[in-house]
Amino acid sequence: MRKIMTCALNSRKGHAGTPLQRWPRVAYMRDGLFQAEEFGTATRTTATIIFICPYSAPIQKVRFAIRRFLRRGYHVLAYQTTEAVFTAADPMILPELISQVREDIRSRIAKLSSEGVTEFGFFGSSLGSFVFYNCIGDSLPELRWGVFNTGGDIAQGMWRLDGARRQHVLRGWSLPRLEAAWADLQWPRFGRLDGCRFVFVSSRRDTIAPLDDIAQYLEPMRQAGAQVSVLEVRAIGHLTTIVAGLWQAPRIIPMVRPG
Repeated sequence: MRKIMTCALNSRKGHAGTPLQRWPRVAYMRDGLFQAEEFGTATRTTATIIFICPYSAPIQKVRFAIRRFLRRGYHVLAYQTTEAVFTAADPMILPELISQVREDIRSRIAKLSSEGVTEFGFFGSSLGSFVFYNCIGDSLPELRWGVFNTGGDIAQGMWRLDGARRQHVLRGWSLPRLEAAWADLQWPRFGRLDGCRFVFVSSRRDTIAPLDDIAQYLEPMRQAGAQVSVLEVRAIGHLTTIVAGLWQAPRIIPMVRPG
């Protein structure tokens, strides 16, 4: 059963360019797998960026990046995800998390679209990037452009996290078993991506999601019709790669946003 806690709502006016009614400012969904929060005002002339935080990072930790989007006139719908997706050592949590976040995004896009909002993009970091990797295409065709802030093999990336790896080993999981369990997520069926534009942000010194691991995931997207590029940033590890992408986000978005 889905439970939503509502914090604040703004009134709606029916004229073009005026603010639309906001969703609950903070929403806690079933099973505690994610939390969503809205920033800025949705209008018929404003692009909405759907933003998913890095693994283990709450929304408050990345408000600096969200503020940079707001200053450039975007409306932002931000998600944070539970750490249990890895720390609980239950591989079934990840597909359930992706499914729930995808359904929540779908319902919010439908609501905003019915009110006249026409443009939706995304910016996902670390685990958030992988969630969006399983949202593009036929799943959420409204997402025509976006940024994957780091990317690669989800099982191998999780296995490089010492604490999460130990928990999985204690419960009898090996890397090959984990790769098999997440194979459908690692190689999703996109459907058609004609006209979509995406960019992967990465660093050669990212030890969790290295730049060299990305290439194999580009071709399936291109074969589906998308324009996909890679932007290398200067960093010294996974965290600094994420931060570099977040800080440069306002300059990265125009690489993929039409117009």
